[in-house]
Amino acid sequence: MGRCYFCENATTETWLGYFCTDCRKIKNIGNIYGFVEIKDVLEKVCIRNEKQRQFKIDTKLKDSESDKEIESVRCGILTRSKVQ
Repeated sequence: MGRCYFCENATTETWLGYFCTDCRKIKNIGNIYGFVEIKDVLEKVCIRNEKQRQFKIDTKLKDSESDKEIESVRCGILTRSKVQ
């Protein structure tokens, strides 16, 4: 069987087919809802713009700083409890 025309990784469903099972489902959804709408949903959900990326970076940095504070408090508690 041949390679899928869409994902180019999986083998096609049949000898004369063009798509694998998963890509066939995507194609059928596109036929129902329209490919432009699916593209718009994918862009809004899966692709981050610069503002979203920066927010994610800032959030992760803030979380890592608070994690360091929590860890230092834990270490302080553990070292005090060992001393006693």
